[in-house]
Amino acid sequence: MDSYSFFGIQLALTDFQRDRVRSRLHELIAENANAQKFFEKRIFWKRLCAIINEALPAFELGYWDLVRGDKAEEEFEAWSSEIEGALASEAEELGGAADEMNRFSADRRYVLVTLMFLVGEGSNADLTLGERCDIPEDDWFKRETFTRLIGTPPLLNFANVRADAVYLLPGSDEDGLSEFDLATEAYAHLKPLV
Repeated sequence: MDSYSFFGIQLALTDFQRDRVRSRLHELIAENANAQKFFEKRIFWKRLCAIINEALPAFELGYWDLVRGDKAEEEFEAWSSEIEGALASEAEELGGAADEMNRFSADRRYVLVTLMFLVGEGSNADLTLGERCDIPEDDWFKRETFTRLIGTPPLLNFANVRADAVYLLPGSDEDGLSEFDLATEAYAHLKPLV
């Protein structure tokens, strides 16, 4: 049985409607939905990470994790299923009013950007992740750390990447999350960036 490593980053972007970061990310993702060759993936991730790093001052909260071994596949699946379950993609889930099921406030200031990777444990992609994530705990939630981490995906050898995903939550250009939404238990892992 193969063993893997999971690497994930989640960032909360504020004022996404004013500066078009969310729509730029969405356009890039849509354009590259069928990019499956290794060189296409590397180009896609280079472009995506460049947009995120350019907008890093607008990200207020973040979280990242590196999980190796038996729990890696489970972690990838957990992140994916939680995000996909929370995506507002149907007309009934969207709207201007708080519905207390999908949203606790109509103030839609935030969008979550999530990047996830599952790589072969011990591969050169895994070694790259280990080196890039070797960060003192006191620095885990500094903007400089997230700049470093966001710069990691283009460095990966995609021949060793079993799965990769990017999510924008909520699922439309018009929708967003409120400060109240992000204060719920579902997003308690997100920490202020300093």
